Amino acid sequence: MMPSAAAAGIEAIRRDPNFPRLKAMVIEATGLAYYADKDAAFAERINRRLPFGRITTVGGYLAALEAEGPSGAEYQGLINELAVGETFFFRYIEQFDALRAVAIPECLRRNQSSRLLRIWSAGCSIGPEAYTVEILLKQHFAAQLEGWQVHIVGTDINGAFLEQARRGAYGDWAVRGLSPETLEACFDRQDKLWSVKPKYRQWTSFMPFNLVEGEIPSYPHGIGHFDIILCRNVMIYFDEVTRHRLLGNLHKALADGGWLVVGHAEAGPQMNEMFIPVSVPGATLYRKQAEAPAPAAAKRDATPGPEPAPAAAATTAGLRRAISKSAATPVSGTPAEPAPGPRSRKAAAAATSPVVPPAVPPAIPMLPDSAETNDRSTALEACLARVEANRLDPAAHYQLGLVEEELGVGDPVAAFKRALYLDPRFVLADYHLALAYWRRGRLVPAQRHFRNAREALEARADDEAVTEGGGLTVRELRGMLELWLTGEEG
Repeated sequence: MMPSAAAAGIEAIRRDPNFPRLKAMVIEATGLAYYADKDAAFAERINRRLPFGRITTVGGYLAALEAEGPSGAEYQGLINELAVGETFFFRYIEQFDALRAVAIPECLRRNQSSRLLRIWSAGCSIGPEAYTVEILLKQHFAAQLEGWQVHIVGTDINGAFLEQARRGAYGDWAVRGLSPETLEACFDRQDKLWSVKPKYRQWTSFMPFNLVEGEIPSYPHGIGHFDIILCRNVMIYFDEVTRHRLLGNLHKALADGGWLVVGHAEAGPQMNEMFIPVSVPGATLYRKQAEAPAPAAAKRDATPGPEPAPAAAATTAGLRRAISKSAATPVSGTPAEPAPGPRSRKAAAAATSPVVPPAVPPAIPMLPDSAETNDRSTALEACLARVEANRLDPAAHYQLGLVEEELGVGDPVAAFKRALYLDPRFVLADYHLALAYWRRGRLVPAQRHFRNAREALEARADDEAVTEGGGLTVRELRGMLELWLTGEEG
């Protein structure tokens, strides 16, 4: 129970006429709207800072903070009190599984020519998230990253947190849940602390950055053109306006095709408007739409058929996103060993179909450049017309199933079955039929078709392109199937 003297001090701070102004000033500077309706919590933090030298009143403290500004020592001290430092290594392991199975391999393939990989841990706190990424990369992608430049930057508004992050030494709480093998491989024991081994600190650096006030992208500070951004459990402390602005800035800071990882409570309609959700068991990643030059389509797809239309203008971005989401499976690039599967059926139940767009537009007619609205029905009409003109074309039925599933109309299960009837070895039709069954709670047929898809790949070469996969390879699809099948069998 709180001592009465402390409780009295906090209550006096709350009643002070300068308290609302002080709180508003700090929230505006930091974006920490979490405290907007939590007067007692904010007053308790102020109480920790008083007296500040000879200053003992809220009015005097407010004047001192106004005089020194957000970069001042006491302002930073208050921010350190307000910021939340709860974090630990491999927190939300399913998200790191998804990075390992989907996002990182895709980045490696996309950046093969530049051999550069850039990752940002935004709101990194005391650093475990950034170090976790380096551990993940070196344990599972060391061979592929030989000769690459890899940069992992962690930023935070809290200077004290950054100091601890640079030291890289943690108590038992930050490493809870790690296996003895991982502790031995990745940490040195120093008295009562676990220190990250030097080999897992070579690519990671830390610097102060204010996500609310800092310019994003800020190329002079190295903030921009990231392949992956982790901004987890940060936006929950911001108000809606700040959150909206930050999401837009994070979108700008990502390279085309880059990936955003947010906390489970931070997803919302705006995420799906700005990014393509990529769902795997237990986690959802968000991808920035990659623009591909039209000539690449002709080079990659030698199969006779209708020519893919050029990418539509910016006014049809929403429709293109809907079509790309419907018409693709994950592009996961240079493979690592398959990630562990879902921890349980309950974990898997949080996921939906993987929907990373292919590197080139799918062969579905697009809206003309003059289109004014993102009329998704146009995509459905195009698919229906294609089926009518090519009733024996399994790809036409497959594409129709994808769009029907995306829009929640028609009978996508029947469309995928027709594609399989016309071509029993159409592995992506099996894969998406399994997903359609899974969404409808029919786990037994879902698992059967996941297994059928896996069996269909057994005799095929790893680097062979998957039909209708937009560049997806056999090896990449095997990795995705393992995410659904591991832990679900028996």
